[in-house]
Amino acid sequence: MTRPPIPAQFDLERFFDYAIDMLCIADASGYFLKVNRAFERVMGYTREELLARPFVEFVHPDDRGETLAETRRLSQGAISFAYENRYKAKDGSWKYISWTCYPDPETGLMYAVARDMTEQRTREDRFDGITGIPNRRVFDDAIAEELRRAARLSLPLGVALLDVDHLRAYNEAQGHLEGDRVLRQIAEALSARLRRAGDLLARYNGGTFGVLFADVRDIDTARTYCEQLRSVVTSLELGFPTADGNRTLTLSGGFATASPTRGDTPAPLLKTAQRALVRAKAQGRDRLESA
Repeated sequence: MTRPPIPAQFDLERFFDYAIDMLCIADASGYFLKVNRAFERVMGYTREELLARPFVEFVHPDDRGETLAETRRLSQGAISFAYENRYKAKDGSWKYISWTCYPDPETGLMYAVARDMTEQRTREDRFDGITGIPNRRVFDDAIAEELRRAARLSLPLGVALLDVDHLRAYNEAQGHLEGDRVLRQIAEALSARLRRAGDLLARYNGGTFGVLFADVRDIDTARTYCEQLRSVVTSLELGFPTADGNRTLTLSGGFATASPTRGDTPAPLLKTAQRALVRAKAQGRDRLESA
């Protein structure tokens, strides 16, 4: 089959404008000289608005110093790979933008490809990278919000800290990649069991999960809920060999309940649950304690 003739000229302007990624050309004085349509789509500004101001004016105040330093490096001929900063969109939101920039020493121009990483960064800010469940930040924010709501409506509130027993020994025997896999398995099993509206499971730290029980009536009800979660891990039968013989991953937990009043903070409730967890560990693991 004969190859068709190659056109004498390509429509590079169309290629530039139709690109999904954000493409731009900037100069050493700090202005965009040319941007493609993706900039308008992501940032919300018109091209005229983007070209009229120094690009650093769009950058988050906390990121401006590093951005100017990176621009100086580019002007000296360095290539920038995956440099990230935050840009203010026209609607007032902040966009996480990842840049790859190539300087042209002869003209002093900078050619850049940028990508909107906002959705990915937002997810990373809220979800644990190993288990996929909400992270400690989400858990802390949720407890603070539920304390205010419970105080306003005179409702009880319960929290639990549940720690995987022998996880360190499992990592030593099976490797950390396998440890991460089994931690995901446990998180999925716990999430599937926690079905009440308003309840929240999060990775608190390491092998510890935080649980927020909304509208829990009393300490016995909290114990029932925690016991259901503990038995879920037991039913997985996650045994493994060690130098001292076979062991099984189980769950120890400490839980606490409160009837919050206006102005209460999460710290006392969490400390109470933490003390109960320490006692459960000290008394042999694979058990629940309340403080």
